[in-house]
Amino acid sequence: MLYSLTVIVNFVFLVVAVWLGVYLVTRSPRSLVAWLTGLTLWSIAGLFLNLLLVLTPPPYLENSPDWAPLFLPFWPAGTLSSDRSLWLQGWLVIPAIAFWHHATTLLRPRKMNPWRWIRVLVAYVIVVVAILVFLYTPFMFSSVSGDPLYLNALKPGPLYSLFVGILIVFTVVCIFNLSYSAHATPFEMPRKQFLILAFATLVAGLTAPVGMVAAAFEITIPRVSLALLLGVAMVLIGFGVARYSALMEGRTMRRDFIYSAVSIGFVAFLYLGVTWVSVQVFNVPAVAYIFLVIGAIISHTVIDISRRKLDSFYFHNKERDLRLNLRRLSSIVGEQDQEENLALALDMMCSSVRATYGMILLFEADNLRQIAAYRWHAGVASLSPTDLVADDVLHLELGQLPYPFVEAVLLIPLYIEIEQIGAIVFGIPENGTRYSIADVEQLLYPSDKIADVLQGALPEEVISLSYSGQISVEVVADALRNMYDFAYLGDISLAELKLIHSRIPDGSVTHLDRGKAVYSIIGEALEKLRPETVYPGELAPREWHPYLILHGAYIKDRPNRDIMSQLYISEGTFNRTRRSAIQSVTRVLQEMEAVLS
Repeated sequence: MLYSLTVIVNFVFLVVAVWLGVYLVTRSPRSLVAWLTGLTLWSIAGLFLNLLLVLTPPPYLENSPDWAPLFLPFWPAGTLSSDRSLWLQGWLVIPAIAFWHHATTLLRPRKMNPWRWIRVLVAYVIVVVAILVFLYTPFMFSSVSGDPLYLNALKPGPLYSLFVGILIVFTVVCIFNLSYSAHATPFEMPRKQFLILAFATLVAGLTAPVGMVAAAFEITIPRVSLALLLGVAMVLIGFGVARYSALMEGRTMRRDFIYSAVSIGFVAFLYLGVTWVSVQVFNVPAVAYIFLVIGAIISHTVIDISRRKLDSFYFHNKERDLRLNLRRLSSIVGEQDQEENLALALDMMCSSVRATYGMILLFEADNLRQIAAYRWHAGVASLSPTDLVADDVLHLELGQLPYPFVEAVLLIPLYIEIEQIGAIVFGIPENGTRYSIADVEQLLYPSDKIADVLQGALPEEVISLSYSGQISVEVVADALRNMYDFAYLGDISLAELKLIHSRIPDGSVTHLDRGKAVYSIIGEALEKLRPETVYPGELAPREWHPYLILHGAYIKDRPNRDIMSQLYISEGTFNRTRRSAIQSVTRVLQEMEAVLS
């Protein structure tokens, strides 16, 4: 039972290590951290591979060919023709700590300095020395004896404890690097990934001293127990770096990760079946399981890279671009869930202004749906959409929202055109009681971008909480966009108002006459936004902005970017001011209609 369990556990983690490493480098091919982590995982996989080769060794070759060592660079010379226990002395796992130390050093804030480079180079030099000692002297392991299922099979040599001590030192340095990075980052999500990586590093680093103690005192600890610890730590490291890379690159990975894991699992299972038939029917050595499945994983995960390279030989530039775009499109099919990106955006917004908590809320009929949250776990059941209706940024008083939102002090509405679809709520800042104007300005642009992202995730019926009178804001906005199309204006619902009919000259009965009257009335309502002060001509004060935006956009038909440049305002401020101005015009029309009624 112990033999079977050891083989299964090591085989599974070997497969996972190879796949995770290839997944990292194919998803982030330009990231040095991803490559170093992939090398770390492949190096750790050597430990699982060594044990599998000891338990399921290839057949002995008394006269191995001269080229055989070229395919066995990680084991001592003569392994194929000597005692099978030599498979346990493969050195592939030794460089893992140097690769991971290099990766964690790169993850620290600020650029690499000479002192960091010296530490990285020292780690690589120690690794090279350890490999040479391991291969050509008895100072690392003096003898190999006992059952390979237990940790005391290898007898430590005089230098073994020295190298284990160095390994512990570099493990501590890696944990310090990751902890320092977690402390330095202002963002919650990367901080969690750094702490998970630090914990995984601690677990992986403990396996070496435990093995040393077991070998020194001849304690019969099954190897499978440490393989489980090391395997779990390896998975946490691989997944943590993959998630961190996705966060830094602004992409989601959950579905892609699951899809890759399921597809590679299916391929591995298929090749396992083929290998089992070969072993049972054709007497193929059982070691074929290992290399055939590893080869299948590598070949299937890098096939897309090979396809892209071949495209450059067989297709012209336009065809290559088309194929590349199609592959990108297929990679995001099904990625309708943008929760990870929204959570990261909210994380960065809250961290930048030091908010105690924050949340993105979406209106759904009479309810709210929490899309993302930052340091908030209490739910939103006590809130309703009517609590969050706002024309523009709203500074809240403490206790203005119901419990447990009593410390919410800032509300930024999310709009698509003139329709409020939700809101972002921020708790009290850590270093004060209110958010400054600079803080609010910093939050406006990403808030508008979040609204754009949410536009594709809206349910079929989104609540409309704008000004609700006989004249809708949507109709007025539509009329403004078609101000010079009299035929169109004559057929919209505004043309049926008493206000419009009262302005149509006697004998004018066509839809064009109604359209001209609609044009006149909207122009009149828009002019009421014009301040009574004299227009300054250069830098217009804030009270002129609503009028200038609507007049410039819909009467003069000026591009939005020109209006923003004239008023020195951002795109977010422009959109909010225009939205508020359209609502004001709508209310003016409603009041003018009410006089006649």
